[in-house]
Amino acid sequence: MSTTKVTTISDLQKPVAQLQRILVATDFSDGSRSALNCALGIAERFQSKIFLVHVIPVLPYVSPGSSEEALQQARKFASREMRQLLEAADYSGMAHLEILSGGRVWPLLQEYVKRQSIDLVVVGTRGHSLGNNQLLGPVAEEIFRLAECPILTVGAQSQRSAPAADGLQRILYATNFKPHSERAGFIAHSLEREHGAKLTVLHVVEEQLQSREGSQGIVRDFMLRRLRKGLPAGCVGKCEPEFQVRFGDPGEQILSVAREQQSNLIILGLRSGMPAEGQLPSAIAYKIVCQAPCPVLTTRL
Repeated sequence: MSTTKVTTISDLQKPVAQLQRILVATDFSDGSRSALNCALGIAERFQSKIFLVHVIPVLPYVSPGSSEEALQQARKFASREMRQLLEAADYSGMAHLEILSGGRVWPLLQEYVKRQSIDLVVVGTRGHSLGNNQLLGPVAEEIFRLAECPILTVGAQSQRSAPAADGLQRILYATNFKPHSERAGFIAHSLEREHGAKLTVLHVVEEQLQSREGSQGIVRDFMLRRLRKGLPAGCVGKCEPEFQVRFGDPGEQILSVAREQQSNLIILGLRSGMPAEGQLPSAIAYKIVCQAPCPVLTTRL
């Protein structure tokens, strides 16, 4: 049974300013440095407490006689990197806690999430490539695959920052009308109101080869009505978002809209429940997180 904090609908209906406790998982890569800067922007706006965590992984290839020496060297390296990371960051007196620990990465992070009642995990991606595939990096991938609390992934290649002190300008929320996806809309609309941002609500129809332009128009009109029907009552006539329906590969279309609109943040919902060992919860979401030009907020309910 999972011991992580599970986000509920009532949690999502609270003000976004309830992001009081943010855990930043760092491996000292460029992506994790971008993640820390992003988390600091959130903390400055919402007066959050930052938990900066680095887990020194177990070294299975080290012989028993040299394991203690190797661990000490790893701790010295981690302490030096953590100090440099903090010196480069502008905490401006914000509450924060640095944690260095040794062991398996995910079980330790999972325990911190539970013990500290973490509202949001922020993690940087490495953006490795393997053939035609993009990879998150081992730490980010494990968090993305297993964490049940909201996750903000920030790539080193991100051209635009996520929620900062001066607010968001453009948010892209992609929905496939499934319960896990629609529930992520609570966060999207809450952030829209909190920041006065421009929200785009997008649905992508996986286009069939035999589809024609006429039938696309009918499908688009139907989907646009469905998107508007899902608009929260408080937004009707006040802060109505822009609705878009695209046709094609969902991952490609979501990334394309994010680039076209220079989105600051992409919001996605993931299915609840743990995926099988070695599997990812969503190939589409994984692709978006790897290749997005901006941070991506994912929720699993």
